[in-house]
Amino acid sequence: MESWTPLHWLVLAERELLFFAAAFFVIGAIDELAVDLAWAWLRLTGRVRTVPIERDEHEGRALAGRAAMLIPAWREDGIIAATIRHALAAWPQDGLRIYVGCYRNDRRTVLAVMDGARGDRRVRLVIHDRGIM
Repeated sequence: MESWTPLHWLVLAERELLFFAAAFFVIGAIDELAVDLAWAWLRLTGRVRTVPIERDEHEGRALAGRAAMLIPAWREDGIIAATIRHALAAWPQDGLRIYVGCYRNDRRTVLAVMDGARGDRRVRLVIHDRGIM
């Protein structure tokens, strides 16, 4: 080891850090696998069930409070209008606000957001005017 150059020491440090990271990656993977196996066991033995939600019970009910939906959009002009229309139909309550963030140079997405909102006051268009875009 007396003849080791600084580059050799750097490679040794790199390998040690790689082993350290790999050990914690494996620990995390084992933890995730244990949780998945526990859920599967509980599900197969019938101890955990998914409770179905009846649409009739919740349709037309007011929200418990105000709610906000944040939708970042960049070059989403092909789908954002349908997304907004669907969200407005799914949550007809007045307590909902949908904030759609767009970049100032993405004119087609901005126009699609306005088309999807159809003048609904619950939709707010937020145009990002700073940054690298």
